[in-house]
Amino acid sequence: MRTGTSRPRPASRATRRAPRRRRLLAVVAALALGLAGAGMPAQADERQDAVDQQEEAERKQAEVTASLEGVSASLGQAYLDLQAAETALGTAQTELDAAEADLAAKEREQQLAADRLAVAEADLAAIEEEAQASQTNAEENSASVADLVVSTYQGDSAVTSWTYVLASESVDDLTQRASTMEIATGVQESVLSQAEAERAQDANRRARQDATTTRVATLKDEADAAEAAAQTARDDAQTRRDEVAALTAERQTAAAQFETEKAGLEAQQAQAAADAAAAAETIARIDAANQASAGYTGASSGEVAASSLGGGDIGHPITGSLVVASPFGYRIHPITGQSRLHAGVDLVAGQGVPQYAAVSGTVTHNINSSCGNGIFINGGVINGQSVVVAYCHLSQISVSNGAYVSKGQQIGLTGATGGATGPHVHFEVILNGTEVDPMTLPGF
Repeated sequence: MRTGTSRPRPASRATRRAPRRRRLLAVVAALALGLAGAGMPAQADERQDAVDQQEEAERKQAEVTASLEGVSASLGQAYLDLQAAETALGTAQTELDAAEADLAAKEREQQLAADRLAVAEADLAAIEEEAQASQTNAEENSASVADLVVSTYQGDSAVTSWTYVLASESVDDLTQRASTMEIATGVQESVLSQAEAERAQDANRRARQDATTTRVATLKDEADAAEAAAQTARDDAQTRRDEVAALTAERQTAAAQFETEKAGLEAQQAQAAADAAAAAETIARIDAANQASAGYTGASSGEVAASSLGGGDIGHPITGSLVVASPFGYRIHPITGQSRLHAGVDLVAGQGVPQYAAVSGTVTHNINSSCGNGIFINGGVINGQSVVVAYCHLSQISVSNGAYVSKGQQIGLTGATGGATGPHVHFEVILNGTEVDPMTLPGF
């Protein structure tokens, strides 16, 4: 462990030319679960998908948080805030784009509905105008027909053929009167025929008018609905615009805060290097004492290989399942862009979760700005090898410096002290003075 967190690896020329900052994946917000309980298989699948997505989001959040070891909590938090602001802004912008597209579609639908309504209303107005003209003609024809009916009913001789015949004074006169009678009769038939045609046309117009009136009412409802939908889309788009504006401001604030905090990064890195050197000195001293003991061989005794340590010899630092937030090995620091050895493994655990002695041995406190509240436990020689385990970022140390602890004894509580942004377990195993990946040991 050297700082209880990470130590630098000599940078290659390509690494030195690389940008100081490397961007991680944006912090993924945990999905809110508002799904119903047990139900149809599809619902159960959707719920499980949501649970899986939330767990993946939390895993990524823990990974990013753990990767910020070695910087101050305020700088780490400023970085996380910036990432969160950029993620939220990107999501809001995507939603705004979708809302704008929906608004455009709704406005097209509204215009189309309005156009259809306008055409139908124009048709109705034309039919009503025709009906008015038809009503006037019908009244005139009705009056003419009524006059004929009344005259005939009253025996008006002026409109009977007998009047023409009896009033004739000669054959020529009779012939002339007969022709006139034919014309009059034709006029009567024309009036009656026109009245009948007008009645039929009027009935057709009324049917068309009723149908068009119904269509206008339907189209009016459709136009009203389209207008309401367009207004809803306008409101939603405006809400999204306001969100983007607010999140843009938040992002700018977060970026400014990050740059302010970043100003002290060089000093923090220098302090981390000093802490690493002090930790390395402590480990070297402990390991030298172990190697000077009679039982030390430098290799595992019997048939137990070095990689098998842990099968009952080295225990877990916490109870329950182990979820890795950040693995052992070299990684790119999200802020500095440097490749550094993460000398231990970071495990997911909440604030205040008890941590336990993985081996029996003597406690040495390791308290500094990088590790925070940390301890070494010198396990002495186990199966012929020097064994030291280390813990960092404890919120509280439960054992005194120099005390002897038994395997499984509580040594502290999980926290986020030192160079940590969020609570987690930082656990290291040092065999013969060299850090190894605890997760490769049997039982991990």
